[in-house]
Amino acid sequence: MNRVTKEFVLRQRIGHLATADRIGNPVVVPICFATTDNDVLYTPLDSKPKSVEPHKLKRLANINENASVSVVFDTYSEDWNKLAYVIVFGEATLLTDARERACAENLLRAKYPQYETILSPGAPIIRVGINRAKSWGLVSD
Repeated sequence: MNRVTKEFVLRQRIGHLATADRIGNPVVVPICFATTDNDVLYTPLDSKPKSVEPHKLKRLANINENASVSVVFDTYSEDWNKLAYVIVFGEATLLTDARERACAENLLRAKYPQYETILSPGAPIIRVGINRAKSWGLVSD
């Protein structure tokens, strides 16, 4: 991502993660996230109430079948001259490396104070390695 795109993403509090199963059936969910300087995004499976156990979530099943994902970050304004978005595309996996997982958890807790109570130590975290981005409405567009 270029500097302007990264700055836009860093200002966002939520994104929308899009996954698809092996035959292309999509699922989009709002996510909390943290990013690194090397174009990696992390989003946890926290302890907020869910309709199924975290390991049975459709987004995880989709990632296991088809690792290609995208995340949309956008801003809306009634003044349509101020509309903007960034879509990042990448490959998603469930984090297994303990050191990277601890780093991701620290990044997430630093960004969202709520995670002090609703992000269990060792909770699953999805890692998205970003390989490209598309934007519209940013100053550099």
